[in-house]
Amino acid sequence: MIYLNSNNLLITIEREPNVQRFTVAKVVNAIVPQLYKGLFYTDPPFVLRPHPGTSQNVVDAKSAMFSYLLDECSFKTETKWGLEQMAHLGTGIWKWGITYKEVITRKRTATVDSIKSGSIPGMQSTTTVPNDSPPEITVTRKYVPRPFIESREISKVLVDPHCSVGDIRRADFAIDMRYMDFYGLQDLIKGIEALPEKHPDKEGWTLPSESELKSWFIAPTDAGMPQQSITDQAAYVKGVVHHAEDISVQSSPDLLLRKLEVLEYWDKRRKILVIDRKRKLCSTKNPFNVLPFLSANWWNRPKAFYGMGLGLIVGQNQRVDQGTINAILKILSFGVNPIYLRKRDSNTPTQMIRTNIGKILTVDTAVKEAYGLLETPKVPPDVWAALAESEKATESSSGADQQLVQGSTAGPRSSMGRTAGGAAQLGQASATRLDGPLDNFIEQVFKPWLYILDMLVFTYFSDAEIFAILGEEKGKDFEVDLQAFHDAQIEYEVLAGASLAAKRTMSQSMTLITQIFENPTIQQNLAEINEEYIDFKEILKMWMEASEWKNFNDIVKPLTAKMKAAMQAKSQAAQQQTKAAASSQLSQQNAQQKSQLQSQAAQERVQKDLIVGTALNSAKSEAEEGTPNPGGLEGQEAEPTPE
Repeated sequence: MIYLNSNNLLITIEREPNVQRFTVAKVVNAIVPQLYKGLFYTDPPFVLRPHPGTSQNVVDAKSAMFSYLLDECSFKTETKWGLEQMAHLGTGIWKWGITYKEVITRKRTATVDSIKSGSIPGMQSTTTVPNDSPPEITVTRKYVPRPFIESREISKVLVDPHCSVGDIRRADFAIDMRYMDFYGLQDLIKGIEALPEKHPDKEGWTLPSESELKSWFIAPTDAGMPQQSITDQAAYVKGVVHHAEDISVQSSPDLLLRKLEVLEYWDKRRKILVIDRKRKLCSTKNPFNVLPFLSANWWNRPKAFYGMGLGLIVGQNQRVDQGTINAILKILSFGVNPIYLRKRDSNTPTQMIRTNIGKILTVDTAVKEAYGLLETPKVPPDVWAALAESEKATESSSGADQQLVQGSTAGPRSSMGRTAGGAAQLGQASATRLDGPLDNFIEQVFKPWLYILDMLVFTYFSDAEIFAILGEEKGKDFEVDLQAFHDAQIEYEVLAGASLAAKRTMSQSMTLITQIFENPTIQQNLAEINEEYIDFKEILKMWMEASEWKNFNDIVKPLTAKMKAAMQAKSQAAQQQTKAAASSQLSQQNAQQKSQLQSQAAQERVQKDLIVGTALNSAKSEAEEGTPNPGGLEGQEAEPTPE
């Protein structure tokens, strides 16, 4: 750009190309969804492993309870926000605890009129007809305990500087810095006041009145304005992208919406809450005896709490890419904005010449000798190789390989996805490339949070509240032994990342398991030897869970009274029919036996008569028979002697 300044001096400004490269953002947006999908590929996103002696009914109740609480505390959303911060800045911090929430239940009673039809007693039917009465709504309000977990900015949680590992549970103390307005503090105070008089969570609180609380926000001085945190200034760069307004800036005309700084100090023994660094709101014992924080690092660093994130790992490659691309564009810009060469003689102009399409310049010498274009420089071929190498380094250091994480093949000439081994490697790589950060999150955040949920339910929830939640999740007819629920010993397992194949293996083995249990020999041996039987309803549940169908309760329902009556009548008729058939069969058997006995007796009499007759006939003489025997001795005739 060329222009004249106020002193009529010719000023030339060279505009350098400044193209932004969003390598860090691209990598983070490619990796975080993969982690999120791996963690929450099923609902609920965990598996319970019961100890011996824990029934399946209790396991189902625990699963339903924790699934409800995870949805209630927006665990998926908080996890995603924390993973984005963990991937970008290197460390994710989550705060957990118990809060008392006002639950408003609205129940509407149907306004209908009952009309009976029919004049014969006992044969009348009742029909309900809606009327035009106003809705009858009953509102019930109560404060109930609810666990919460929230992703915290690492600049707003001051961790013990002596903590040398990437797990905040090993720190001696932590300070949570947050900002609350009048309405937020008022809800907090109301929740504390709603607790019973001798409740342990009510001890140590100094609750101000409403007028005193308002005076904190409408004070005429600026002494209570929140301070700007140094860690906040170091974590975010201003001027590059637009961030939210500073918390110290009053953006609302409502003075009660002004944010006051709230410092919450935690160690394993105490909890101290200070408003605006000068008003103590609470000083009490730590009810959990542990720090109510969880953390995980993307890459751990030795002797350091904070880890390394993609902003630091890939940031250097982003600078290389951006500088290389801008240098290439600067070289390529010569082709569209060429440099003119002019011979120094009589062609020297007396004033500045602005060239454009269609303009004519007068020269004194030959045209080719008067003006010319500078040869356009070429981009060195090594630059492209350096740029490709930088991109490969980004993928290898972050795990965001386009060929594997994003599901594409290795190229048009690659046979990686055509063979069974290559396809298995392709699918396995998608689940195992990010095992390091994923395992850090599972072992330091996810699994501990499940055990913390179990502890909070055991400590704070009443049996009536547990029963109400289970009834809402499992249906009103669901029953569970609450004492067995409290005494259950269960281990939690999160199937994510490399363990995604376990779900496929479970689904594929269902057919074989069903065939084995359908074997009559196995059922008979279980009944006769072990005095046990196979509950096929649980097998049906396993089929529904493996196929991701969640409507088991809509398919398998209890029998109605009419069905039970029909089944009982059918059973009685079947019993009578069986009894008649058995009686008929017994009579038939008796008749057959009697007939066989009579036939056998007659046969024996015939045989006896034959034997007796034969014996009598053999005992008679020839004189009595009357016909002499012509033979000689023993009735045989002597043969004639030959002459």
